[in-house]
Amino acid sequence: MQLLAICGAVGLGGLIWRQSTDNSFIEACVFGMIAFCVFGVAAGLGEFKSAGASAVALAVEQRESGLNAAEQRFAADLALIVKLLQGHLTANAGYSESLDRANADLPQMRTPEEIRAVVLTLIDENRKVQVKMDELSRSLDESVSKIEKLRSNLADANDKAMRDPLTGLGNRRFFDDELDVALEDGAALCMLMCDLDRFKAINDKFGHAVGDMVLKQFAEILNTAGRRDDFAARIGGEEFAIVMPGVSPIEAARLAERIRRQLESKKWMLGSGVALGTVTASFGVARRRAGESASDLFKRADAALYRAKSEGRNRVVADLDA
Repeated sequence: MQLLAICGAVGLGGLIWRQSTDNSFIEACVFGMIAFCVFGVAAGLGEFKSAGASAVALAVEQRESGLNAAEQRFAADLALIVKLLQGHLTANAGYSESLDRANADLPQMRTPEEIRAVVLTLIDENRKVQVKMDELSRSLDESVSKIEKLRSNLADANDKAMRDPLTGLGNRRFFDDELDVALEDGAALCMLMCDLDRFKAINDKFGHAVGDMVLKQFAEILNTAGRRDDFAARIGGEEFAIVMPGVSPIEAARLAERIRRQLESKKWMLGSGVALGTVTASFGVARRRAGESASDLFKRADAALYRAKSEGRNRVVADLDA
């Protein structure tokens, strides 16, 4: 569109030139053409500066979020894209400066030959700008596609970094982050800690593959037993936790008891037809006190779990001092 407008302006200028020797008509055409060129380049630069700024912002955002090795690789790819866009912007800005210089020099020109030389130069410059803008458009399309792919890969990597690969529950990092968010809201909540009883004996007698199967099955019980707002996590080894916003210790203890009974009543049969036997777990429940930190709440729930273990296992102990 820019090139067509310029050609039209030049054609009109040529027609007027043949009818009159008054340079003001020619200058008017040329000034109009320059204004159109500058406007088009400015608009294009604005579009690509916006895209470049978005890519820069995304790269900075990822750098500031505590990057792991995978995220750093993604950020490096983003940096390459940003560098490419910035290089194109620098080149395109040079064409804009050329048009600005022509605009500044034109009022000083008096002969038709001088003005014609400027017009021809600007037509050539505009052709180069149009070619460059086409290249930039293609590069931007490719960059946007790659950024979206990297964003998706980064989201997947972050999700994997927050999940226990064996059970699919949140891991300790996920648990700590979600607990901090829940405590910031200031809502009442209870923490349920649970630990499979004599889990080492299962691994020693039947092997780690059977132990992993027990962990996954128990994680499924925890995941389905909780409410929509609850979140469960594997803290480590055979120890798990559930955070339950907006419930009393009695309600949390009832949930723990249902989980305990469900696990105890489960019939475990191995592929060879050998019975695994009864699997049980111990549970500790604590309700957050006003202003209590995450670590203090965790310690009280863990202390309740320790009491359940020391009092004979396969039971629920609730800390009602809240």
